[in-house]
Amino acid sequence: MLKTLIIFSALAASTPLQAQTSDDSLHVVDEIVITGSRLKIPTHNTAAKIPLPLRNTPLSVGIVDEALIETQDGTTLSDALANISGVGVHTNFGVHDLFYLRGFDSLANGLVLSDGAPEPEATFYQLYNVDRVEALKGPGAFLYGGNPLSGTINLVRKRAVTTSNFTRINSSVGRYATYRATLDAGRALPEKNLGLRFNALWQDAGGYRNDKGNAIIAINPTLEIGLGQRATLNLDFEYLTSEYRSDSGLPIIGETLPAVPRTRSYQSPFDLSEQTIYRFRADSEYRLNPTITLRDKLYYARLDWPSRGTLFSGAFPNAAGSLDLVRTLLDLDDRQTIVGNQIEALLSLDTGGFRHQLLLGFEFSSHTDDFTLDVAVLPTIDLFAPIETAAEPLFFLPDQATAGQTTALTQAPYLIDHITVGSRLGLFIGARFDRVDYQDELSSTRRDYQQFSPMLGAVFTPNDDLSLYANTGRAFAAPSARISGPRDAEESIQYEIGVKTLLLSGKLNAQIALFNLAKDNIAIPDDNGITQQIGDQCARGLELEVIARPTQDWYAQASYAYLNAELTRFSEFVLTPTSEGFVPRLFDRTGNRPAFAPEHLWTLWAARD
Repeated sequence: MLKTLIIFSALAASTPLQAQTSDDSLHVVDEIVITGSRLKIPTHNTAAKIPLPLRNTPLSVGIVDEALIETQDGTTLSDALANISGVGVHTNFGVHDLFYLRGFDSLANGLVLSDGAPEPEATFYQLYNVDRVEALKGPGAFLYGGNPLSGTINLVRKRAVTTSNFTRINSSVGRYATYRATLDAGRALPEKNLGLRFNALWQDAGGYRNDKGNAIIAINPTLEIGLGQRATLNLDFEYLTSEYRSDSGLPIIGETLPAVPRTRSYQSPFDLSEQTIYRFRADSEYRLNPTITLRDKLYYARLDWPSRGTLFSGAFPNAAGSLDLVRTLLDLDDRQTIVGNQIEALLSLDTGGFRHQLLLGFEFSSHTDDFTLDVAVLPTIDLFAPIETAAEPLFFLPDQATAGQTTALTQAPYLIDHITVGSRLGLFIGARFDRVDYQDELSSTRRDYQQFSPMLGAVFTPNDDLSLYANTGRAFAAPSARISGPRDAEESIQYEIGVKTLLLSGKLNAQIALFNLAKDNIAIPDDNGITQQIGDQCARGLELEVIARPTQDWYAQASYAYLNAELTRFSEFVLTPTSEGFVPRLFDRTGNRPAFAPEHLWTLWAARD
């Protein structure tokens, strides 16, 4: 969406200071701090669950911090990911984030986390309460189990602090009657060892396309409790409700867009996507001694999502010499609940000249998905002189209805070991064993998966400004709930090499990566969503990122990605409209380039303070 924004920001921060007066008595005063530019080159990450400098991480990790998000007025996850090489950002029907990592879509191949806990599918992930976004490219199952076949995105949210008080209000006004405001306020109670923080969001906006407004309200209170000198407890609750109008865009006639206004909508009057999300986190940490830290994460997330959206199925000549657009309506009612616990021990060890950063963990989780998906036939509409005639009651196609009451129970031990050998060589070992019990009560489908997901990496630093790295790893994902019957898990494997370098005394950071990523056993639903079909896809490419801060006033970043992606084995049945109605036809896509996997993708962004 095109937008022109006027941004208003106010910041007040008070830090208690001790001041000595002439009578030698001690008083506490408040100092007002106004901060300048915070844009900087990222140097550290926690994408592998252990804190590591980027130069010592043998993985491809992209980082977008709060300062960059605010400078760009980023609002959703896709805005942040647009800064990372090899990630193509989109929306799906205009109602949720959709992005492609190295040529693979995020719904079937990527995993989105908040604070290291899995998120439901799929929504617009708002950034009003996010401190930074970390994108781990390639298989991530060695950390998080099923689904991160091509990448893992973690939204690290803002936490309460016990050292300062602050209030920050941001507001923006833009085109298409766009209004947005956020609040970030913190209160420290050091005498009680407490910190409180409250983030809130309100948005009301129109859209580029006719009748495509949206509205959002969200609140996120957090609490940090100090439990003595060694332990802390962080509690986090979030409530978010949003309303969007579905949007399939414009139909394609032949291979081109029709000569109609780009703002025209052919959606039915029934289109609407409403989401209500609840998130809860309880993070505790206990520093047993300087070399051992214990931590635990209890998480809960729930998504309620009633949604209706119009799809286009082709255009055909009518008696008036124009074209009639064939439309159907998808009616989804989806309720997802995720609850789980991660318990971990982080150790620092020295063994025979090798230094280890070792993480041992165990995760138990339950993911339930209760959904119904129906398809209704809508009346056709003239492409060039549209007059809406759709009215209730709707005619639903009984043979196109799907439903599920699925539960996936996961038990998984995992470990990570970052080994420093001397001063120049680092080794990275990651492994996780998932035992997944999946069942769908409606279709009597049951699948049991036992998957081992390894990751091996190495990084060599010939000097303080240059790193050479390589990695390989495997990942898995259970097939969609729309595929009935026993099925093997989908799998991916990646090989990657790369270079990371700091130049100009740290004022320029550049990294380049070469990779080969392949996915097997793709589950392809046919026209009734049941028949088992299998496909394969591969992607080979190059990614380049450059971030520079040449002077205090200038910040610039550029990225380029070359991608050679191919469906190496892929065929599917698709319902095709004919004069006799909808008829399933088999299409062989083998050899095609996957959708939304461009051969060249580049970005350039610069700011001057």
